[in-house]
Amino acid sequence: MNERNDKARSILIVDDSSFLRKRVRQALQDQGYTLVEADSGLSALKEIENHQFSCILTDLVMPGMDGFGLLAEIQKRQVAAPVVVLTADVQKSTHDRCSELGASAFIQKPVNPEELRSVLSGIVGGH
Repeated sequence: MNERNDKARSILIVDDSSFLRKRVRQALQDQGYTLVEADSGLSALKEIENHQFSCILTDLVMPGMDGFGLLAEIQKRQVAAPVVVLTADVQKSTHDRCSELGASAFIQKPVNPEELRSVLSGIVGGH
């Protein structure tokens, strides 16, 4: 039962910036989540193959497979975890494209810890 509960509270953080991953980790570390990090879309897919996540947080601009490519692969593979996009891009076309690829929510960078916790609480459930 405990293991299932951990899976239900597991978050994948995908960003090529170690600074941003650390900032997200700091915002969430006391919230009872199991946090896993990936530095690219490709490494995120490897994590998704090996673990179940209750939510995936992803940047859009990354070398190799970017966030759009990751969203497309998540959709293609029918991964059930909701995806929250962390981006500095506020263009409506970007939001529309992400929504078409299955993104559940958007958080503007720089990431506000309270907003991040609030969005995740709404998606994953509160502590």
